[in-house]
Amino acid sequence: MNDAERLEKLSVPPGKLRLVIDSDAKNEIDDQFAIAWALRSPERFQVEAVYAAPFSHTVFQHNLGNYDYPVIEVPEVGMEQSYEEIRRIYEILQMDPTGKVFRGARTYLNKNMEPVQSEAVTDLIERGMKSSETLYVASIGACTNVASALLQEPKLADHIVVIWLGGQPLYFEHGYEFNMGQDIRAAQHLFNCGVPLIWIPCMNVASLLSFSDDEARCKLNGKSRIGTYLTDILLQQFPGLEKAVNRCRMHRTLQLKGREDQSEEYFEQFETRYVAWSRTVWDISTIAFLKNPGWVQSTLEPSPVLQDDCTWGERKRDRHKIRVANYCQRDLIFGDLTACLNHD
Repeated sequence: MNDAERLEKLSVPPGKLRLVIDSDAKNEIDDQFAIAWALRSPERFQVEAVYAAPFSHTVFQHNLGNYDYPVIEVPEVGMEQSYEEIRRIYEILQMDPTGKVFRGARTYLNKNMEPVQSEAVTDLIERGMKSSETLYVASIGACTNVASALLQEPKLADHIVVIWLGGQPLYFEHGYEFNMGQDIRAAQHLFNCGVPLIWIPCMNVASLLSFSDDEARCKLNGKSRIGTYLTDILLQQFPGLEKAVNRCRMHRTLQLKGREDQSEEYFEQFETRYVAWSRTVWDISTIAFLKNPGWVQSTLEPSPVLQDDCTWGERKRDRHKIRVANYCQRDLIFGDLTACLNHD
């Protein structure tokens, strides 16, 4: 694929798109929103398959150097849980998951960059290669499955467009974030291999997609089976003030690392007494871009260099270009999302 062909693919056309979704659906609650929204948008998407991606907070913490974090979660278990949750979403929507949902990787890429074999990789290669019509791949977890397919069959890059949520904006100097931090090698391959890539960073881009508890109750709860299910799992995330404060502290020290020059000791001198609850529904950013690129503003940029320690390397202007999301139009996105999910 030459540069002109790649750039052409980075502008999503109108009309109906062939789509597969690669998801760590049981990790949080945002994957369920994304999958349901895509399935409830048949005028825009022909959702052909959904792949279960691995997840492990243990691996993520160890990759960031926190080796004291207990071994309580292995990637294979996360993948199996995600597989069952994807099937559950299909069933709640009264859709048949047979032949549509596939197990993915049971581990992450090793240092030799060998593809991790799975049903998902086999299906993605076969599905992508069999048609001249572009297959869009929405990757909303660690991108192990997608990178493995591209490693096993490099020609697949000529047939697909990947849209991936992960990492932090380049001006953060680091990419520390759950999707990127679990399988840094897979993320490196996405940025390096030349596949047409639409990249959505997390903080200050996808993080704008915050859904409040009151909105869920008013816009989704009781409107449909899927609306009630999504409201239930969303409200489970809102247990109290202490968790909200701890979550903000985690954001400062991890995802917003380097964005603050004052210490935690300094902040402890000030009291937080109230919280207005909302939850970031990160993963819907990928579906939003594909459904209407005007909802997620973006620019063409040279593909970044991701280093082994999950920091950004020197910007190289001669690298192939990818499309980088810079902002999400939150109100337009949630307007369409709730309209699609609030009826059976």
